[in-house]
Amino acid sequence: MLEVQLSFTIVEASFNRLCSIVYHTKLYLNTKRWAIISIATQWAFGIVLTIPIILFNQSNCDQQLWKRIYKYVMVVIIPSIICLMNNMMIFKYARSSTNRIQTSLEGAKNNAQQRQHLSRRDLHLLRHMIVMFCIFVVGWSPIYLYAIIAVQFSFSSIILSMFIISALLSVLVVISNLFLYNHELRRYYREKIYHGH
Repeated sequence: MLEVQLSFTIVEASFNRLCSIVYHTKLYLNTKRWAIISIATQWAFGIVLTIPIILFNQSNCDQQLWKRIYKYVMVVIIPSIICLMNNMMIFKYARSSTNRIQTSLEGAKNNAQQRQHLSRRDLHLLRHMIVMFCIFVVGWSPIYLYAIIAVQFSFSSIILSMFIISALLSVLVVISNLFLYNHELRRYYREKIYHGH
């Protein structure tokens, strides 16, 4: 079940992003050991979550409704919830960071009014997280909902192809976004490409 691994790769990337933002002073999170643990954990979760499908892998099992619903929950719902929680924690940290900076720059008198409003930075971060969440859910949901509904109704193969392309584009956008918004990763690749090591 490659889809589970792909979804949990995005979850792992969002978790590592959370760790790099919230726990940026923890040097352990920048080591190769941490990277290996993260990758191994993601693969372990993917393997454990596919066990029910492997155990009940019979010739007609692919047609069973529970299996289609299980795939939808494992590929779309659970990763979406985990990514949403990670993003909420990132936003909460960024918001409290903004409040600390505003507190140090402004007097206590103006502070109460300033805390009521989101800063432009916080608003941009919140919009970005909502858009990325929607891209993931809207990109992946149709193909799995199609698999659940297709048992009762027949659809054109063009619709299925559009759903597959939608899911692939969703993954491409999410991965590109993770790369573009990770300044440290971009700097690392720039140094490796331009300096040759």
